[in-house]
Amino acid sequence: MTSTSAGPTSATSEDTGTAGESESGTPTTTAPTSTSTSTSTSTSTSSTTEPDTTTSTSTGTTDPIDTTTTETTLTTTTTSETGETTTDSTTGEPEACACPDDIEVPLDDGIFVLSDDAELWKYFPETNSFTMLGAIGCGMTNTFSMAVDRLGYAWVQFNGTGELRKVDVTNVSDCSDPGFVPNQNGVKNFGMAFVSNSDSDKCDRIYGNTYSGFGGYSEGVNVGDFLTIDPNNLALSKLGKTNFDGAELTGTGDGRAFIFGGQFPSKLVEADKATGAALDVLPLNGLEINNGAFAFAFFAGDFYFFTDSDNDLFNSEVTHLDYDDSDMNGVQDLTVLTQDAPLLVVGAGVSTCAPVLPM
Repeated sequence: MTSTSAGPTSATSEDTGTAGESESGTPTTTAPTSTSTSTSTSTSTSSTTEPDTTTSTSTGTTDPIDTTTTETTLTTTTTSETGETTTDSTTGEPEACACPDDIEVPLDDGIFVLSDDAELWKYFPETNSFTMLGAIGCGMTNTFSMAVDRLGYAWVQFNGTGELRKVDVTNVSDCSDPGFVPNQNGVKNFGMAFVSNSDSDKCDRIYGNTYSGFGGYSEGVNVGDFLTIDPNNLALSKLGKTNFDGAELTGTGDGRAFIFGGQFPSKLVEADKATGAALDVLPLNGLEINNGAFAFAFFAGDFYFFTDSDNDLFNSEVTHLDYDDSDMNGVQDLTVLTQDAPLLVVGAGVSTCAPVLPM
């Protein structure tokens, strides 16, 4: 979906899918990719008794190929009087929905973006650069929106039909049908994102906001529906109403869902995942949605918006929102980073494996 940015601006708080069709020859800018790191946690406790004994506990995780990891706890006890050390090892319950180890295209160093002509790219916030991963091999080109899961699959939606396909981000020619049935509950197209269940439950699912396809992208009381897709049977359910007919979503690894939509001004809305109700609304003054080529994503505490503010239908602008006020100036600064990206972005997806806090 599209939005516009008119130079550096500031946003202040109050109340708050992607489609695009154009033919363009886009230049390619290549940025170096980085490798992802596996996660581990450790805790240590010490206590003094007679005799003096210190106990330390460390917990490491090991990822198998599937979506779970086995958690192993090593307990080391040292007795000061004897100097003897003993180590006990126990295996805990598998960790649900772990991020994959050593994936060729990391999930935690950038944002995946989808072009209007069905190419998958990656945007790197650290260097403000793009690299092309390739044309997706789905046999369809009229892309609408995209979400990226924790296993490294981009779920691509196509305009009009509402069909979903899974694209392996490490091999974008690998496109499969996950079995989603279009037009459930009268819904064709919707902006979408994967969102974790909570900060402690990393398993995620798709949430979305409907687009009717009539009269362009609009804002009004209860004009849209907030929805979710069951990860087990891919059944679509409407959860509540929103004020956007056509809006994009992004999700976080700690369980928050955000909507980007509206006009004059466009708005960033934190949504209640249970109902779609607005929990917080931030007007994005100067960043307007002019057509159907717009998208956004959350990464490391901030938001990145991909819009076509000049309405050229060839190259998107990239705008950064300092959502967490990392420069501590008391303002959530809205700054244009790029006027002409090497593609027209119609979808953006960030895995919930991506960092939630600044790196």
